[in-house]
Amino acid sequence: MCSPAYFRAVFGGKRIVWQTRMASYCIGIDEWAPLGLVLCLDDGSDVDLMEERLGIRFLSRERAEQCRRGYGDEPETYALCGAQQARLEEIVRETTAGSWLAACPYPSLHLSEFAGRHNLPCRLRGWNEFQRFSSKAALRECVEALDLPRLPARRLRLDACCYSELASEFGARFVMQRNVDAAGRGTRVIASATDWAEAGERFAGEEVWVAPYAGTMSFNVNALATEDGTLGSFPSVQIVGQSALNSPASGHCGNDFTAASAVPRGFLDNIREQTESIGDWLADRGYRGLFGLDFVVDDRTGRPCAVDLNPRWQGSTSLQSQAESRQGRVPSAAAELAWRFGLMRTAELTALADRFFEPLEGSQVFLRTAVGSWCGCRKAVPAGIYTSELKCRRPALRLGEMDAPEEIVITGGLPRPGLLMQPGSVVARLCSLRACVEPSTGSLHGWVRQAVSRLYEELALEEVEPQ
Repeated sequence: MCSPAYFRAVFGGKRIVWQTRMASYCIGIDEWAPLGLVLCLDDGSDVDLMEERLGIRFLSRERAEQCRRGYGDEPETYALCGAQQARLEEIVRETTAGSWLAACPYPSLHLSEFAGRHNLPCRLRGWNEFQRFSSKAALRECVEALDLPRLPARRLRLDACCYSELASEFGARFVMQRNVDAAGRGTRVIASATDWAEAGERFAGEEVWVAPYAGTMSFNVNALATEDGTLGSFPSVQIVGQSALNSPASGHCGNDFTAASAVPRGFLDNIREQTESIGDWLADRGYRGLFGLDFVVDDRTGRPCAVDLNPRWQGSTSLQSQAESRQGRVPSAAAELAWRFGLMRTAELTALADRFFEPLEGSQVFLRTAVGSWCGCRKAVPAGIYTSELKCRRPALRLGEMDAPEEIVITGGLPRPGLLMQPGSVVARLCSLRACVEPSTGSLHGWVRQAVSRLYEELALEEVEPQ
């Protein structure tokens, strides 16, 4: 099971209709799982290279609508637009009956309905299950039941308290989160009465969770919950709130496995132990498959505390798949696909547990458009291997294609000239084998800042009026 060809043979000649957020998220598992058709939201110029090299067809919502939006995690996010639906129907009708499987690591009512009509085996996350386990209340219930390290926190309505009251309880700087959040979109760092007032407008009428601000060091982990135990993967340093990437203060904007390799092993082992305990708690309640956790470090104890539970594919999962594949390892995401379709036994999956936790090399940052105004792109930037000075060396898609540590690979929805983009939309993903960030401070290294600045210059984004 150590070669891509051997592992793909597990699928018995079937191909997968796979629905995801970004087209480039297929890079990494594509070598191990027979992706034949990818339904995605974005349609960057890198899609052309992926179709040419990977032999995968992409059906993009963006190509049909000629607009890029900052999508959330609601089921409507993955609704198939008319052009996608029609083309999908046509492709499946043209192929041999029984040759397709359907999968999505997010809730997708449209894919489920399509698979049902065409009698395709389908594996995806149910919306009710997603809502239940992604809530802050569920994670709080879990860590309290397991007596795991946790930050003091409570649930409240903003109209029932004031800033000074919470500052007295949690400190002058604290974090406010919606009960269900993704990528930091429902999170605010409160450091003043002004921040409090702005949050009051943002979260008017909602219940939120409030907890102390735990500093800049954050970690993310992917894991697999099974009936026979949980498999925790090697953690990455979570990169958040980088203004150089047009990220909001609490927004997810990257991950760094290379930086995590420099963190004391005992600390990472503690994250693994907590992750496996939480995964077993999920499995006892019927959850199976991929999930993710975010950890922060409690300044009082120096211990990692789980603060977010993501019952889905994460922004770090694709990078992890590339890093695992580069080292000749079956990506945990690809193994999960085979396991969920019954093509791989649980015992075979759990036998890979120690391999999943071996250190990885790889880092990524996501560049976004500025918040506040729609914009367009004037210049095309081809997907490929670049120097830090952004000199293109050759077309490329993945970490495994780099020849030297100083190289970077740029993909991630690189916009086509003239594309209209909503404020905060992702415009590129920059990946490297080097560390992007200093874990203790959360600061980007100088070479990253230089490359990011040059990439924004090359994209030549300009403010435009939405049509």
